Amino acid sequence: MTAKEYLNRIRNQNHVLKQTEYELAEIRTDILSLRCSSLSEHVSGTKNSDTADKYIRLEKYMERVNAEWDKLIDMRMEAKSLIQGLPDQHQRAVLYARYINNKRWEDIAMDLNYSWRGVFNLHGQALRAFDKLYHEVIAPLK
Repeated sequence: MTAKEYLNRIRNQNHVLKQTEYELAEIRTDILSLRCSSLSEHVSGTKNSDTADKYIRLEKYMERVNAEWDKLIDMRMEAKSLIQGLPDQHQRAVLYARYINNKRWEDIAMDLNYSWRGVFNLHGQALRAFDKLYHEVIAPLK
């Protein structure tokens, strides 16, 4: 695995987490609307059972979201410790902004007061420096 692939796993995990959170919100909304409609009608025992089953499934989905969060936090912590090992503060800043904070290139350029080309050049330098650290520290463990 290259250093860029390693860092992109964090961005990908962030997208997975956001999608899972969105799905959880949709399920929660559906269950609440189901509950509201069932309260306005005469409810039989099976309807209550169905609603209880839905809440159990919602709780399991919440556990899945928590697991995705745990995975993202672990990945970020590991990457942050490596990024902090880079000697150049600008290289650290661009990698941190892109992969830990999940920022867009244009936002990074504005934050660091660089042109797009300058950010891409700095990013390339940072990846090369990070790649050395990655292969010294993480790659041998995997």
